[in-house]
Amino acid sequence: MKKLISPLWFILLAVLLSSCGNVRKAELHSGNDPQKAIAEVSKFRNAAQQDQVDVLANDLFSQGSDYLAAAKRNFQAGSSGESVIDKAAIAKALFEDARELAKSRESGATRILVSRASALEAGVRKSNDLVRRLDDIDDDLRGETRQFSRTLKPEDFSAFQKKYLALETKAVQHRELGGAKQAIARYSDKNADDLAPKSLRAAELDYETAMNTILQSPRSPSLYKKDVDHALASARLLTDVMDVILAAKGTPEHIALQIVKQNRVLVKQKQALGELTTSVGKLEDNLKTTKQTLEEKEGKLKQTEEVLKTQEEQLQRASVQVRFQQAMDQARVEISPDDALVYQQGANLVFRLKRINFETGLSVIPESSKPLLDNVNAIIGKLDAELVVVEGHTDSVGSTELNEQLSTARAEAVASYLSSLQVGYSLDFVGYGESQPIASNETAFGRATNRRVDLVVSVKQ
Repeated sequence: MKKLISPLWFILLAVLLSSCGNVRKAELHSGNDPQKAIAEVSKFRNAAQQDQVDVLANDLFSQGSDYLAAAKRNFQAGSSGESVIDKAAIAKALFEDARELAKSRESGATRILVSRASALEAGVRKSNDLVRRLDDIDDDLRGETRQFSRTLKPEDFSAFQKKYLALETKAVQHRELGGAKQAIARYSDKNADDLAPKSLRAAELDYETAMNTILQSPRSPSLYKKDVDHALASARLLTDVMDVILAAKGTPEHIALQIVKQNRVLVKQKQALGELTTSVGKLEDNLKTTKQTLEEKEGKLKQTEEVLKTQEEQLQRASVQVRFQQAMDQARVEISPDDALVYQQGANLVFRLKRINFETGLSVIPESSKPLLDNVNAIIGKLDAELVVVEGHTDSVGSTELNEQLSTARAEAVASYLSSLQVGYSLDFVGYGESQPIASNETAFGRATNRRVDLVVSVKQ
């Protein structure tokens, strides 16, 4: 929530800053150099913010930030070095006091601060919108805990944990896909839906796929990297195609695509030629000309091969995408989201089974869960699936070794049951135990979410 600052506040701040002699000043190690003093206190402030002092002792931290900002303004305005150093020293003293106050409050907020720290590490401060959301959550947290004078109730702790996790996910999405989002928005405003609809649609679909992959596993770059790279590549292609169309109005999209591909080949050829020129150095001109001719012929051949390969890959990807979309549409109709979640993960389709209600410590599939497996198998059968890997996961309750054994046994039980249905695809299974959580194991809801069986479906190309 954006806070409105009244003119009276500026007057009070001016009075406060004019009375620097009446407040404590910290010792500065930078001597009488005002620029070094500002740098020293700025570093001290950043370290305090990194330790989350800004949320634990917000008032003192904000006052210190105000004094530091005033010192910077005075320095830029050419004020006396003494005035700048005084304000910097007061700012540092306030940050020191804020640190001490934060230490006294930290013990009651350690667990929720871990969730907040994860959001900060994901890059929340790189987006003004996310910073405003963070401030709102922090304000609510201070209010709910009465400035950290009391601990959160379990249900409140869970609610704040979810808020910070959601913010962390948004930060990862912004960090990884912000450029793609900007490109899509920029060229949507420039009428891309009419000028380059296929390129725009591909960029939008790849962007949404990557966003969903991050949403499922925001802390697992290895799981979302491929989709993110694909989304960024699609956004770059949209950018290049639209730049061609806007530069020469009336150019059809398919012609623009050919131009872009040719330009990219030319860029590669120029790079290769530059490297070649550097390596041959002082070779005779006739040898250089001969090699350049050979490079040009090879480049044309590669260009032809690349065009054919790209077209083939596009057709294969489109075919797979159609089958995946049909399967996801069918699953949304026939399977409750409380029972299973179906989503695309790169070149695979994942069925996340939430309701295989194994008894505690056992791997026998309950009869009540078999209709769900039958239904999922029927959907997979329409995909022309090649391989289904059954992945078992547990929460963190119990030893790591037992959890791995239990998850493997459960995955094997599901794979065995699917095999009994005389499926037309290969089956494999693996147990990951507690090693790949998708939610916090500190709450009952999180542990229930982590106890799952995933079916990772690879289809024939």
